Amino acid sequence: MSRRPQPRTVLTVVAACAFAVVVLLGFHLHTPPDSSPHETYISRPVDETGAINRVAGVYLNYRLYDTLIEILVFFVAVLGVRHYLSTREHTTVPSLAESEVVRASSSLLFPLAVLLGVYLVGLGHLSPGGGFGAGVIVASGALLVSISLGVETLERRVPLGAVERIEQGALLLVLISALVPWAAGRIPLTDLLPKGKPGQLLSGGMIPVYNALVGLKVLAGSWLILRSFVRHRGEI
Repeated sequence: MSRRPQPRTVLTVVAACAFAVVVLLGFHLHTPPDSSPHETYISRPVDETGAINRVAGVYLNYRLYDTLIEILVFFVAVLGVRHYLSTREHTTVPSLAESEVVRASSSLLFPLAVLLGVYLVGLGHLSPGGGFGAGVIVASGALLVSISLGVETLERRVPLGAVERIEQGALLLVLISALVPWAAGRIPLTDLLPKGKPGQLLSGGMIPVYNALVGLKVLAGSWLILRSFVRHRGEI
């Protein structure tokens, strides 16, 4: 028997659709910034975004709209996987055979994965990194822990409902943050935070904030997909 969609899931989907409408309306009512074809993003001054990492400056500033669409696509993919596999999930999964090697490896590697994820999020505007890579890395660490301890043990420590709230809450916060400039009379998706001095930790405007939210979204979404496959096929 398939599960009925939860109210917060429906609310998130409605909010995502409303976001697309509001952004399109905002661009229609405002004059978009000059984007002359001869002026590439790479040739623009770093001061415009405050991010030394020009890749982050492009996909979390100049082309933030594209990034938000990618996040929405990922959200829909998570919903699709979970909905399709929900009727085929096992209520219980077999216990894992004890393995001190795997257990010791996960105890060592998971904290390193979390540390690397935090580094990529916190310094993603200064060096290669960002929320997408950070979320996948930490989710891979969670997968390793589930291999070591079992997915049911991991779910007792981090309830499924909490992961769902993190995934949907991070998405809603990203969308709300992108629309805040419109409330101030500016074009949606523009940056209202001070850029700071390029090269310093507190620079990049909203880019570090977006990196953190995207990292949480990708981490939670990736784990939900992995959990669905584990519950569908049995223990890892």
